[in-house]
Amino acid sequence: MIRLKIMRIKLYYTSFFVLLIVSSFSCDDPNTTKPEIKTLNPIIEIDLSNILSEPSGIVYNSTNNSFYIVSDTTSKIFEINLNGNLIKEILVTANDLEGITLSLNNDTIYVVEESDNLITSFLLNGNKINSFIKDVSTNSANGLEGIAFDNLRNLFVTNEKLPKYLIKLKNQVELGSYEINAVEDLSDICYDTALDCFWLISDESKKIIKLSKTGVVLSEWLIPFSKGEGITFVQDKMYIVRDSDSKMYVFNKPS
Repeated sequence: MIRLKIMRIKLYYTSFFVLLIVSSFSCDDPNTTKPEIKTLNPIIEIDLSNILSEPSGIVYNSTNNSFYIVSDTTSKIFEINLNGNLIKEILVTANDLEGITLSLNNDTIYVVEESDNLITSFLLNGNKINSFIKDVSTNSANGLEGIAFDNLRNLFVTNEKLPKYLIKLKNQVELGSYEINAVEDLSDICYDTALDCFWLISDESKKIIKLSKTGVVLSEWLIPFSKGEGITFVQDKMYIVRDSDSKMYVFNKPS
């Protein structure tokens, strides 16, 4: 009996120390080292201040090899080349422009108007086609910010915050919404045809995130500035417009 009790005591203390060792490596341990998020640095800075102020959205037009950019300070869409030179200005009937995208065949422009939570479409000459409301915000200052089509012609829009939603639409009908909690705000979104996913920029978090169509974060990177308001890609380059200094920053596409 004494020998049995000693064996039980040894077994108890052995189990206790094993449990202690395992718990010290638990992912809940605040001292556990977490993977560091990589910071991306621009390779080129292009000054756009002689063309527009406070750029708030950007999209690449593969047909013209150019960008369309909007600003929330004017009712114009600016077409520029990849070097930042102005091609033309398109006057539109819209206000508080925050995001811009193109139809899949590049013949129709879509924008979001934040203060009125409108999704509006135009011909390339600026003539208005249609406009409809998509209002999910609880604060008029934090409405629609980004807009993009996927390869199936589904339209996705982002609400900046309160709530931070990625909203999927088809023919003005909502098909689903996904809350994004990985960042402090959702500033712009663009679709990656090759990878069948989205890229999203957050002004407040100073982050770029790669996102699935159902709102799952696939990867994330830091950028060295806030106020990044628009994001798009051309081949292996990432372009970000920043509203505080009216510049376009060029990065190597993260992988």
